[in-house]
Amino acid sequence: MKQALTLTALLLLAACGQKAEEAPKSETAAPATPNLAKASRTVAYTCEKDLPITAIHGTNAQGKPDVALVIRGDDFTLTPTDATPGTRFTTQYGLEPGMGLAWWEQPDGSVLLQQAPFKEIDDPAKATTLRTCRVKTQPDGAAAK
Repeated sequence: MKQALTLTALLLLAACGQKAEEAPKSETAAPATPNLAKASRTVAYTCEKDLPITAIHGTNAQGKPDVALVIRGDDFTLTPTDATPGTRFTTQYGLEPGMGLAWWEQPDGSVLLQQAPFKEIDDPAKATTLRTCRVKTQPDGAAAK
């Protein structure tokens, strides 16, 4: 067993030292387009009925703003839509079949988690609020160490 591990380690080290062959460069190949996707901030929220949600704000591959929500282990990527007041993000894929999901950040710091039939999710008047959420704060004594 010990000899097999030693041999494996030696083979891995030898492979690291070898230079990979470069592929021939094509003169007609277009320059690579940079991927603009990036996360700019991650915020943990606590919603009514103890539903934790993580919101990851950033930009998508085209450089446009988006937010990714992690709800009960499922990921949802939402894009901005018109809404007043605040900022509203939507996706046609929600928590239930046929329902879209909206994340509406309000000026007072609260956020509305909403759903509506996927064809109507961009219309705030057609959406039903599932939960109201707030930025998660540390429990008492969590920072005192």
